Amino acid sequence: MQETNIHHQCLLKQVEQQELEAKEFGFYWENFQQLMDQINSECDEIQEAWVNENLLHLQEEIGDLIQAAISLAVFCKLDPHETLQKSIEKFQKRYDTVVLLAQNEGYKNLHKQSFDKLMDFWNQAKIKTNGKPF
Repeated sequence: MQETNIHHQCLLKQVEQQELEAKEFGFYWENFQQLMDQINSECDEIQEAWVNENLLHLQEEIGDLIQAAISLAVFCKLDPHETLQKSIEKFQKRYDTVVLLAQNEGYKNLHKQSFDKLMDFWNQAKIKTNGKPF
């Protein structure tokens, strides 16, 4: 597990370094909106690959989206690793709360429950963990 974690950190650092090198060279985003447009474009390409059931293209486009998200963190002067770590911790806290809420309502698991039911638990968990519902 430790080796995998180090590898993931290296990947994040590699993308961050690419961004910084591109910025230093002058091949960089002029503003925030350009990055958001790029992210939206990547989402459109992911949708297209999904609809066309093209898994290789889907993987490529998801990779592009991940890279664009890291680029956004760098552009905003945020550490990508720290940003991702905080997101993981927030998700885990909310997920753990979903499990407790579901168990308190008598659910052993949430298999075969509607998406609306899942989102209801998720929104309750967000409120309980100091977030806001969707």
